[in-house]
Amino acid sequence: MHDGCMAPRLLESKSQFLDRLRAHAKSLGTQPMGFGGHHFSHAVVQEEGVFRVRQLVLPRDKYEAWVKEHRSFMPEHAEMLSEPVGAIVLEAPTLDGLISQLEAGRWPY
Repeated sequence: MHDGCMAPRLLESKSQFLDRLRAHAKSLGTQPMGFGGHHFSHAVVQEEGVFRVRQLVLPRDKYEAWVKEHRSFMPEHAEMLSEPVGAIVLEAPTLDGLISQLEAGRWPY
């Protein structure tokens, strides 16, 4: 999910996000797609046969290992190390169904 950028990225509009989601659709089962603000806070995933928006969570062990090795920690590192295992915010049986929820205003950030 990390794009190599070590500074806050520009905010994307909902339509830009949806375009990126459609382009990324085929790989959602193996590569979650992060989004949300200047640093990603959520990801779209395909798991258990459904499409979900989940909160990103930073595992404590990953945080501690990073700090031990690098002696510093920034929001970019949290985004890079976080996993889409948090609360399910939205869910739909199809990507079109999830997109419909997002277009209808069910925008998690």
